[in-house]
Amino acid sequence: MHDRYQSYPIEVLFEDHVTLSDGRSKPHLVLLQLTSETLIIRRLKTTQVSSINNKQVQTIVPRKVTLKRHPTTHSLGFSIKGGSDTGFPILISRVAYTNAHLLHVGDAILSINNENILNLTHDEVITKLRDVSGDQVNLTVQYMNDMAPYLHSTTTTARSSLSSIIPIVQTSFTLPTSSSVRLRRQQNRMSAEYPSSYHRSGKQQQRLSLMLSNQQKNTDEYELLSRLLLCENENERCRRQLEEFATEQQQQQQQQTEPITTLIDEDDEDNSTIDYVSVQEYSLLYAYVTQYITSTDKLRTNSFQLRTLDGSQSGIIINDTSVQQHLWISRINTIIHNLTTRTINELNQTLLPSEQVLYATWIHERITNINQNRLPEWKPIFIVLKGSDLYIFDDNKPPPLCSYDFICCSRIYPIVEILLEQILLKYLRDDRQYCFTLTLSNDLITKCRYLNFETKNELDEFLLNWQRSLYMSVYALKNRAFGCTYQGQICRLIIDIYKGFEMYNNETNIILWSFTFEQLQSSSDNGRDKIFFEFKRNSISNDNEPTIYIEVQCQHLRILVHVINAFLTIKLIGKQDNAND
Repeated sequence: MHDRYQSYPIEVLFEDHVTLSDGRSKPHLVLLQLTSETLIIRRLKTTQVSSINNKQVQTIVPRKVTLKRHPTTHSLGFSIKGGSDTGFPILISRVAYTNAHLLHVGDAILSINNENILNLTHDEVITKLRDVSGDQVNLTVQYMNDMAPYLHSTTTTARSSLSSIIPIVQTSFTLPTSSSVRLRRQQNRMSAEYPSSYHRSGKQQQRLSLMLSNQQKNTDEYELLSRLLLCENENERCRRQLEEFATEQQQQQQQQTEPITTLIDEDDEDNSTIDYVSVQEYSLLYAYVTQYITSTDKLRTNSFQLRTLDGSQSGIIINDTSVQQHLWISRINTIIHNLTTRTINELNQTLLPSEQVLYATWIHERITNINQNRLPEWKPIFIVLKGSDLYIFDDNKPPPLCSYDFICCSRIYPIVEILLEQILLKYLRDDRQYCFTLTLSNDLITKCRYLNFETKNELDEFLLNWQRSLYMSVYALKNRAFGCTYQGQICRLIIDIYKGFEMYNNETNIILWSFTFEQLQSSSDNGRDKIFFEFKRNSISNDNEPTIYIEVQCQHLRILVHVINAFLTIKLIGKQDNAND
């Protein structure tokens, strides 16, 4: 039987404390952890946490807080940087979860027990904090908007550099269970009952004697416990060596940078990584991050939301600054992109070379409810460029995980029959930028889709992959024939990537005329069934040369126009590539 709560090794790539809101209750402090496949949210053991985005905290008005020392370690639960000797005020750089509702990263300490400390050096402030009598200290703090981003980025950098220095460190976590909670409580009682001296290597037998009676000392249980304590001693020794190595590396970094002093005790650190109300883990495979309020065109301030493949949502993740917000979004999108690429590569191993998946992503579509008195709303859809076709997974259909999912997709459109148009800034329909339209000639329900990417980089990446897919589709197709009527004759118009335009009589199969793409001067249509061409005999424009006007009637006018546009686009891209070479 497998243990459902079995722990498994993970590697946390990034982590930081942020504020999480579900839109109903008060925001609370959580530890946000990013791994190579998941986003983990660990809610800290605290009931009331005010966000840095709270306007009351953002104001420049100083506020007074009272902190209590830890009953065992006597630490105050925060770290500081700066001092008069560094040219910066005393700034709080880290906060333990126990004080998260009182202090914030970026707070400047103005006074300690009503004594001004603005002119004190870093070491003098540390001495004053340690010499405070009693179990509590009164601080006057003031939030510094312009300093918080640097403190957050410095903290993250320090963690990343430290993790790269320590060799072969692998962490694991287990979801909290009733048995693990009971075990933790039992360990806490033992730690309180026996002094810390019993945890040292020289006190192992004394500790064992306290745990077992004289009758039990010669039993198998006694031998088993002896081995367990020896293993514990060895693990403790390795942990101390690892901590000493990390401390040496930190001291070397501190000598090169401004002073930083940690007032958070090790016990506080351990408690903050264990005592969580809940742990939520979200798979990043086919997930996406959005900064917009659900279904609207309104951006959130310094916050975002994660939505996963199964439809679950992370809640609103609130960051202290826009810098921290963009860092987290960029990191999460990088992991999502890597997982999507890996899934596409696995799918392509089961597909023919002509049916390979080139690109896949989430995108938002603007939906207008014509028959209802409702405002337009935005909804996510998943698109895939596969072979010569565009696949759209909407109407609650999940993204493809296997080749069979493409067979079940009902929205399949040839790429050469789709017209893509970017929307200029002055023609945007709402506050969402980076929009474009896809006109689908053979879709009877939604002929034109108004789509949006949240960032310019995402739009640029899509356009690049669209051109690549269109290029491959056109050269795989080579030519496309359309039934039409020309001068009362039943004919066929052939669009060929190498030859250009050719008109054949269907009965006699005689070519009536042909022109290259370079000879085409312009084209237009009446929007129903007629298209008008203007050609020159020579590819080089000459005002004295007469223009040849040709009128063609075609029942599939929209498809014809889109195919001509696709072939002309590829010819233009080819010319640009040759010019660059």
